[in-house]
Parts: sequence; structure tokens; C-alpha cells
Amino acid sequence: MNIVGLSAGLICFAFIALWVNDELSYDKFNAGYDRIYRLVSVEKRAANVTESAMTSAPMAKALLSDYPEVENTVRMKMREEIVTHNNQQVLQSGILLTDPSFFNVFSYHLIKGNEAAALREPFSIVLTESSAKKYFGDKDPIGKTLLLNMYDSTGYGVNYTVTGVMPDAPKNAHFTFNMLASFKTIEVVHPDALTVDGWGDGSFYTYLLLKKGVDGKAFSNKITWFYEKYVGDLFKLWKPVYSYRLQPLSDIHLRSHLQNEIAANGSITQVYIFFTIGIFILLLAAINYTNLATARSAGRAKEVGIKKVAGAGRQQLIFQYLSESVFTAIIALLLSFLLCILLQPAFYQLTGKELSLFSYPLLISFLFAVTIFLGVISGIYPALILSAFKPATVLKGSFKSSNKGILLRKTLVVSQFVITMILITGIVIIYSQMSFIKNKNLGYNKDALLFINENGNTDVVKGYAAFKNDVLKNSLISGMARSNSLIVGGLSNGGAETIDNKGNVLQVNTSRMRIDPDYLNVYGIKLLAGKNFSLQSSHDSIRPVILNEMAVRKFGWKNNEAAIGKPFTMGDTKGVVIGVTNDFHYASLEQPIQPLTIYPVDEFFSRITLKIGITKANDAVSYIQKIWKQHFPSALFNYGFVSEQIKAQYLAEERFSKVFLCFSVLSVLIACLGLYGLISYTIFQRTKEIGIRKVLGASANSIVAILSGDFLKLILLACFISMPVAWYAMHSWLQNFAYRIHLSWWLFLTSALLVLLIALITISFQSIKAAMANPVKSLRTE
Repeated sequence: MNIVGLSAGLICFAFIALWVNDELSYDKFNAGYDRIYRLVSVEKRAANVTESAMTSAPMAKALLSDYPEVENTVRMKMREEIVTHNNQQVLQSGILLTDPSFFNVFSYHLIKGNEAAALREPFSIVLTESSAKKYFGDKDPIGKTLLLNMYDSTGYGVNYTVTGVMPDAPKNAHFTFNMLASFKTIEVVHPDALTVDGWGDGSFYTYLLLKKGVDGKAFSNKITWFYEKYVGDLFKLWKPVYSYRLQPLSDIHLRSHLQNEIAANGSITQVYIFFTIGIFILLLAAINYTNLATARSAGRAKEVGIKKVAGAGRQQLIFQYLSESVFTAIIALLLSFLLCILLQPAFYQLTGKELSLFSYPLLISFLFAVTIFLGVISGIYPALILSAFKPATVLKGSFKSSNKGILLRKTLVVSQFVITMILITGIVIIYSQMSFIKNKNLGYNKDALLFINENGNTDVVKGYAAFKNDVLKNSLISGMARSNSLIVGGLSNGGAETIDNKGNVLQVNTSRMRIDPDYLNVYGIKLLAGKNFSLQSSHDSIRPVILNEMAVRKFGWKNNEAAIGKPFTMGDTKGVVIGVTNDFHYASLEQPIQPLTIYPVDEFFSRITLKIGITKANDAVSYIQKIWKQHFPSALFNYGFVSEQIKAQYLAEERFSKVFLCFSVLSVLIACLGLYGLISYTIFQRTKEIGIRKVLGASANSIVAILSGDFLKLILLACFISMPVAWYAMHSWLQNFAYRIHLSWWLFLTSALLVLLIALITISFQSIKAAMANPVKSLRTE
């Protein structure tokens, strides 16, 4: 039992340490890790302040030429596009458009091709080894072409030439990719990206490599309005609104939650939580091992007495106890190594991280040191105490555990269940929050919504109306709409100008989406005031705009009706508010709802959404696909469900909750294992007392109550001690969500009752067995 408990604790700690170490290792493979920074835009409007990871294309070159502190810069843009090869179409994710300096700022290298020249020309691509094998097999891809629907004027694709091959991107980076494309392509296709107009297009990522010795924080303060000399008269308008700062590469993966992140980031809070759980489990295993070792040592008192009578010295006995304890601990360590190998596939399935304990010799050394330490600590107490016994006293049978020994074990039991209570509370609250997320009303009907990615195909744009007419002939499809984005995962944002209640000019920042007149009905979004768009709205000289309730509140207008007719200018385009919708969530519940501007989509769009019959979803999909192929035989039918996209937003949280549950359950089992061992030892020590009580008429229930009572009091004490710690830990975790559950008293009561129930079941098994035993067997030697 001792070996199993310690081995389980070491396994859990090892896996948690691997996970934590991997999270902390992100981006550290870069040689200039401590000198790489990301440019962040800060936008201050009357209603709010937003920070975005995206900036404009001309900024990289401006910073490089104007500031001697900058060694190099690189621009990036992430895309997902259709790739055609051998008449096969694939929707390829992870296409990163970037500069040749990418290889100088970050520590990536080519295995084929020239790093300086590979991305110099437009329409050039560099493939990772996996992508090269995917499209070209074992053939050399250099000089060959792939057809990409990316930055082409025809809408049917353009050939990109393969100029290099590189190893697959490391998984422990805050962005990964499957191929690199030349940023020069953007400059050729959209030359205005580098003009004054380009300074207002914040849809790119900019990274800087600072020279050695440059203070990043001081330099960040220096570049607040570095764009002044490039934007002319616009600077007077932009200065109160737009500023810039630098974000260290080391802060991105775990501490950054800006708008428009290049990829989903981790959470430093989760790292702290798992690190704490790892320490807790190691402590549980240590306490459990020490507790059982010291308790069982008293059962060997007669053995010590006999050995002393036979001539054994105290030092011999101390060495024996210590060596036995250390040897037992080492067996547990070896067993944990074996189980780590066997459980590695399950760990990958649970966390998505392919990590091996034997790739981290430092962790193995630490586990070995902890094991030896526990072996010595758990062995030294019985070694010193038992070796000091007088043989005559022990052999008379008058030896009992000392008050100090009993107090030590009680303290260890309380400590174990303080940790257990904290973890059980964590499970209850995390699962309550995840249930809240799954069931929260998002402000629209997310079920039975199928979306199709248009992927820039010209045929789809031109033939949408005919396709819609044919699709809606089937009763399984009740609605169809176009938009420029999906309602999940966040939207782009931009500035606008309107007026407040007194007619004063108001500079505001809102999220943006473009939709057609059918969109609100398809999604079940309610129009609370005003009217919807018409089919001709996209051609109106004054653009009609619909806002959400949050915008009305943030802009200080009296009510929804007061918003109607307000001017609303975006850039050079004048607009007017014609309607107000209910608030709905277009980002994850980690972010609060922001003011939203909805305006008409023109002939170009990127998403088609269809409302289908949920009971016959497969039939509906088959029918839509058949009509799609009839109208657009050359276009890829790439679809998904809105509900699945929403679920995918919380993949990290779901994984976190599962990992937390697994390790918490294991820690509870370790604690129960220790409690089971202690109650067994206690019953062994009190066997004669139980027999006498039964002879004197005590009932089985009263004996169970006596045996269980002492332990349950200790566990109840542990529950009270743990509650403030559990509240603080879970309160901190919940701060990651803008919409969260309230930490009610019943959540902690539920946790306490669960702990007491688990403990009671553990104790009762042995207590009932002892209470039902025949007293004759325990008293026959008296």
C-alpha cells in the first residue's frame, strides 16, 4: 500500500511537471528570445481602450530605419486558403506570409533552399517537411508550383513556386505554420499597403529584434507615436487615439490576451494551478508514505526488543530501518518510471502534448532526490524512537504509540485532507463554470446552423443568388444568409465617429461585421429598435448601420430608440444608425461583449450560413452539397456547424478541466489510501479494546461510531481550514472569464460533503469489519 501510494504520487507529479515545463518553454528555442518583441497597437476611444496584436504593414520598415536600437524587423499575416495540386483541392491552414528577415529574427532554418532569397520574390513559398511530403511525396519540391487561391485577381488561384523546405515548426511556439509565403506578394498585389492608406490597415503582425543591451521597456516608451512623420495631417487626428508599445516575446504565450492574437494562447493562471496541484500531490504522497511508515513501525516493537536481546546495537537498528525505508521508496520510484512509459499515450490523449519523462534528466534527478529524502524522513522517526526502546518493556507488551507520534499522525491526516478538500472544491467549481458556459444563452440560436466557407471563389460570388433559390426549395433548409465573417471567435474592430446626446463629437471603437438582410432572421438575433437592411442597402450613398445594445450604453444614449438616426462615420464613409439589436456573444465568454457595428455586405463575402432541420441534418448536408456541386463544380465544399465552432473556442478550458479532474481524483485516491492504512493500523492497535467493548454489550454501530469519530473530526477540521484557500484559488481562476458563476456557499458545502462521504466510505469498510468480528478471537490470549 505504501509503495502504491508513493508511486502514484510520483507519476502524477512527473506528468504535471512535464506539462508545466512545456508551457514555460514556449518560444525559448529562439536565440534572441530575450530581445524579440511584438508591436502592439493601443486604441483609446471615448467608450473604451482596446489593445490589438495587429498593426500595419509599413511600420516594420519605419522602425528599422528610424531607430538604431532595432537590429531587424519582420511582418507576418496568417491565412487559410485553398491549395490545388494534381486536381485535388485542400483547405490549407497555417499559411504564414512573411519577410526574408523571418529567418534572422526567429531561429528557423531551411534544409533546402537559400534563406536570404527564398522569400524575396512574390508568389514564393517555403514548405515544411510535412507539407512537402503531403503535396509532393518523396520528390524534390524545389522549383515546383502549387495553385493557391490567395492574392489572385481572378478568383481561380495563382501558382506559387516552392523555393525552400524547412523542418516542421516546433509545437512550443506561440504560432505555428505549415508553409511560408512571400510578404512581397501582398506588396505587389496591394501596393497601397505601403502608402499612407496602408498605415490605417491594421491587419498584420510586426516583430522586432532589438540590439543587445537595449532596454526594451525604455524603448517601448520611446516609440509611442513613432508614426508621426509618415501620416502627415492625419497625426493630429490619430494622436489622441492611436499609440504603440512593445510586448516581450516571453509574455505572449502565457500572459497575452489581446485582440486578434495570431493563435490561441495559454494561461499563466493554469500553469500556477497545475504547479500547485503537482506540489500538493507530491506532498500527499509524502505525507501518506511517512504516515503509514511511522504508524506501522510501532507494530515492530517486539521485533526490536528481540533483536536487542540478541545483541543488536542501536546503530545497527537505525541503519536497518533507514535502509528498508529508502529501499521501499526506490521500488516505488522504479514502479512509477515503468507506469510513466505505459501511461504516456493516455497523457498525450489528455493534454495534446507528446512529452517523455526520459527526455528530461533534470526531472528524473529531482524525483530520485525526493524519493531518497522521503525514504530517509519516513525511516528516521521510527529508527530513532524504536532503537531507543528498552527490551524488557517492549517484550512485556506494554508499548504504545507515544502522544507525540499520535499528534504527528493526526497533523498529517489533517494536512492530507486540507489538500484533498481544495482539489475537490476545484473540481466542483470548474465543472460548474464549464456547465455555465455550455448552457448560457448567447443571444442567438446556435443550433442547426451550417456555414460554408466561400474561400474567394469567383463562381460562388457571381452565382450566389441562383444557388440560394435552388437550396431554399428544400423544406429542410429554412433560411440562408451571407456575411464577411463567422459569428464565433471574435471580429475585427475599427474606429468611428458619432455624437453624444448633446451633439458633441464622439470618437468610438467597435467590433465590425458585414451581413445581408437575411442574417438576423437566420441567426435569431432580435431587432429591438429601428429596421433591418434592404437588398439595396449596400449601394446607399449614406451607409445604414445597425448597432448592438452595448454600443447604445457605451455611447451614453438614453435608450435604443434614441440611437436611431444618429450619424455614424467610419473612415471616409458617412453612415446613419437605422437599428439596434440585442447583445449577443461573438467572442468567447472570457471576453465581455463590446460595442458592435453591423453594416451591409456587398457582392463580396466569405461565409454562407444556412438554417437546417436539426433532426435530418445529414439529409440537409447531402442536399446542399449536391446543389453546390451543380452550381460550383470547381469550388471546394468546405462546411461546418456553428455549434461545433463554439465548442472549439473552449477546447483549452475543456482540456484543463479534464486534466484537473484526473489529477485531483488520483490525489483523492492517494489520500484515501493513506486513510485506509491508518484506520487499519488503529483497529489493529485497538483490537483488544474492541473485543472488551463487545463483551460488555457494545453494539456494532457504537463501535463503528467510536472508530470513525476521531478521523471524521480531523477531516471536518481540514474542511474548515481549506475553504479560504480554495475560495482564493478558484476566485483567481474565474477572473479569466468575463461571464462566470458566483462562488456560492453551497459549492463549498457540496465539496465538504463529498470529502466527508469519501472519507466515511474509506473508514467504514474497515470499521464495520472490526465491529462485526468475533471478540473471542481478540481476547483468547488474555
